Formats: sequence, structure tokens, C-alpha cells
Amino acid sequence: MIVVPFEMVDMFAHEPFSGSQLTVVPDADGLTDAAMEALAREVNTPETAFVLPPADPGATYRVRVFTLAGETPFGGHSSLGTAVTLVRLGRVAPGAVAQECGSRLHSLSVGPDKGTVTAEKPVEAREPDLRLLTAAAGVDPADVVEAPVRTAGFGPAFHYLQVREGVVPGARADLELMARRDLPDVMVFSWDPRTRQATARVFAPGYGMPEDPACASNALGLGEWLVAAGRLPAADGTYEYLIRQGVGSPRVGTVECSVTVDSGCAVRASATGSVVPVARGEFLLGPDLATAVASV
Repeated sequence: MIVVPFEMVDMFAHEPFSGSQLTVVPDADGLTDAAMEALAREVNTPETAFVLPPADPGATYRVRVFTLAGETPFGGHSSLGTAVTLVRLGRVAPGAVAQECGSRLHSLSVGPDKGTVTAEKPVEAREPDLRLLTAAAGVDPADVVEAPVRTAGFGPAFHYLQVREGVVPGARADLELMARRDLPDVMVFSWDPRTRQATARVFAPGYGMPEDPACASNALGLGEWLVAAGRLPAADGTYEYLIRQGVGSPRVGTVECSVTVDSGCAVRASATGSVVPVARGEFLLGPDLATAVASV
């Protein structure tokens, strides 16, 4: 039998059982794909991060991330929770961290209970179907605030839908429609220009999460969207904004963000949040998986 320790944390949360859940396996060296998939399904959190030695010489460590639907090549969502957990456990020194996931390096600045992830080079925007987004989010088209209909992001491109104040808590995803129309995600949000705060819900079945209570990747992309849509200044500089995500759902997370503008375009964004430990334990791998691990 093989014993594999794990930690469970809540990201972008100021108290346990809020924000976004993550399981971290701090020492996954030697685990096979089958073992990782089995452990991710067993723990049943939206994402499970398996920490491995780095392949890139510029990385602090490497991570493979599994949702309940399988492995995802994007580690941005869970990078904060993974890095902060490793610092808290004494596996990684506090300060600058470079997390390797797939072909990407995520730049972070972390301590034992809070951290910041920074992304650069936004992806090319696309123009999705507004009617599809409103139907997918379950909101009345009359409640949509006039804005450019475009995707935004610093890794995957996300879909944003601005609505009137008070609409977000009643949003309901049509997951069947999203699957049929190959729409992986939609972030429905309202915006307060006085406080520069977004109230949001994110439906992301394409990433294995019917609803995501708090997400760094969406938060980063929103900064670019806000600049392109004229909600934040296009003058060169760095601008802060706040996201309260999951409003109207059982779990709410808070993401503190900033976006940097150069020559009228967003070129960099950061997302900061707290990480709260909620559980720890050990997986006990049975004979089949133990044999697979031992044979690596």
C-alpha cells in the first residue's frame, strides 16, 4: 500500500468553506496518470494539483492539474492555492515563485496565507454571440448593459457578460446549452464604477466546473475586458479593481486585482487572494494503483 499525503484549501477565502476548493498533493513524484485521475475523482474537489519536480530550469516546481473531467493544461486557476500551500508547508520559500504547468510558467509572489499571480500578453479577442451568452447565463437580454461583446484573457479566452446591478444573484447556467454550443464558460457580472468592484458568477462547465466560486484566470481576463470596454481608464498606468464572485451561490470568494495599461492596451494583470487550509489527510492507494506507482 502506498500512502500519499494531501492538503485541502479554500482559495480567495477569508474563512473556511468559502471561495474555491482545491486539493494539493505536495509530493506527486512517481504517481501515474491513472493514479492522479483516481485521486482527483476520490477527493471530488473542483481541481486537484499534483506537485512534481520542474522540467523547465526557470521553474520553482511543476504541477499537473486535474478536474473531475480529467487533466487540464491550464494551471492558472489553482496556481495561487498550490504556491501558498507549499510555502505554508515549508516546501517552497516565500517570495517569488515560478509555477510550471504544461507549456506555461505562472509568476507568483506568495506567503504562507496569501499570494498574487501575475500574467502578461493577453490573447487575441473574439466576438461571441450575445444571444448565446445571455441564454447560457439565464439572464434577460434587457438586463444586459451595452458593451463590446468580446472575449478576453491572458491564457484561455473567457466570455464576459455585463448586466444591471441586482441581476447576478439570479443568474442560472444552462449547462446543456453550453455543452451543445461548445461554450466552455461565461462570467456574468455587474460593475460599480465608483468602487471599481464587480459582482460576479462564473459558469465554467468546459473546465469541469458548473460554477466556479472564485477564479484567478477569469479575474485577470476581466481586467483586460474592463480596459477595452472603457470601464477602466485606457491611459497608461496601473488600476485596481475588486471582484466578489459567487454571489447568489453557497460559496463567495474575493479577488483583489490590478491591470496595467501601456499605449492604451492592457498588457499585464494581477490577482491577489487569501488561501485558508481546511483539511489534510492521506490517500491510501490499493494494490492496483500501488503497483502502478511502484513501477515508475
